[in-house]
Amino acid sequence: MDEILQLISHIMEDEIPSRWILTNQKSVFSCPIFQLLKKKYIHPTDRRSGDFYAMDIADWVQVVAFTTENKLILVQQFRFGIEIISLETPGGLIEKNEDPIAAGLRELREETGYVPENAYLLTTFYPNPAIQTNRLYIVIAENCQKIDDQHLDPNEEITCYTATFSECLEKIKSGKINHAIAIATLLTYQLLRSATP
Repeated sequence: MDEILQLISHIMEDEIPSRWILTNQKSVFSCPIFQLLKKKYIHPTDRRSGDFYAMDIADWVQVVAFTTENKLILVQQFRFGIEIISLETPGGLIEKNEDPIAAGLRELREETGYVPENAYLLTTFYPNPAIQTNRLYIVIAENCQKIDDQHLDPNEEITCYTATFSECLEKIKSGKINHAIAIATLLTYQLLRSATP
């Protein structure tokens, strides 16, 4: 049995994908929120090559923000990509050289008027590594109090809600929260929180 497991392990190690070699890259399209990159790669052993495309986007931040009553702060806004109203966690683009926690707190205050007593970075991951270059940072904001009005961009219209975390999970189950990044943010928080001793 041990010999079989070792053989399987050896086969799996041999099947690890190669790291392709980038030989050329150029921007073929640019707009205010992303650049489209054309990237030429060559396989390191069999020398296959191909052109691949990736969206170079600024990093994102999402905020899991709790009020002093331990209610989660949600935002609702019209999303132009899918042309529906979307219920989400607060967040947005991280500006160049901006700290992810600072960016999360800026977005939280701009979108909701809430400011936390304490905030920290929970984790980071890649939202879509097949075609995007950016990272997503998840920031936890605790004991938030509303101390300011919203400060929205000219084309933003955001309504704020509060709900218990359990209610948010029910909204995911029912499809009322259907934004993949918001779902990943909330479920990652739940997973990592439950793993904390």
